[in-house]
Amino acid sequence: MLLKLYGTRGSVPVCNKETRKHGGNTTCIFVEARSGDIIIVDAGTGIRELGTELVARGKHKLNLIFSHYHWDHLQGFPFFTPIFLKSTEITIFGPPDEVTAEKALSYQMTMPFFPTDLSNLPSKVTFKNLKKTLTIGSVEIDTIVNNHPNHTRGFKFTEGNKSFAFMTDNEVHAQDGKTSYDEFVSFISGVDLLIHDAQYTDEIYKKRLGWGHSTYNQVAALAHDAGVKELMITHHDHSSTDKFIEKNIKAIRKKYSRRKIEAAADGKTRRF
Repeated sequence: MLLKLYGTRGSVPVCNKETRKHGGNTTCIFVEARSGDIIIVDAGTGIRELGTELVARGKHKLNLIFSHYHWDHLQGFPFFTPIFLKSTEITIFGPPDEVTAEKALSYQMTMPFFPTDLSNLPSKVTFKNLKKTLTIGSVEIDTIVNNHPNHTRGFKFTEGNKSFAFMTDNEVHAQDGKTSYDEFVSFISGVDLLIHDAQYTDEIYKKRLGWGHSTYNQVAALAHDAGVKELMITHHDHSSTDKFIEKNIKAIRKKYSRRKIEAAADGKTRRF
């Protein structure tokens, strides 16, 4: 199983000299199973570059899963080149609890917001409701409800004896949250890699309660309690510079010195 990150930023994309190391694209990750199946999670601005690479590789059968439908997780979809090719077959999975993926995507692809309507795409697009579990090729995918405004899912990908969890937009200690801390610990217990939202420091978080995001310290503690082998911090705030991110990563590395901890960055890859 190959994992590659194409977007690790939250809220809005950024582009300046202070964010070059970790990148400025909004959320998008790519998974290629040993079976050859292609799985994409979320369609932030990072999906544009991914689309170009998929076309160059001649990949026409794709699966796209949405965690939720906030702008930073779907704003790149209209610029995803494969959807404009007749040869593309794409199955789109999304939680139906508040609105379907089809309706969410159609909102942004109508006049006056975008000149091409979703229904006029030449590619073959199939929409399916995201269930609690699903299997795509050789990869088993489990989901959990995150603590975030509007219905949001977290994911665990398992292939053979290897697994990783992707938990973007999640407030692990949310007041009156949908999912308890202990349930999160159980869900990610023992995974090889946890990629988790830590958009805030503890001080910033005090002013952002209920916004649906976690802190560096909260997520490091979660990884520790769940026995996660490696932690990668993602969904960097649009105002966080590379220096700011590295400073906070360094602090939690000192506290949890036995665990590999790093910051997510556009272009990073892992093989399981």
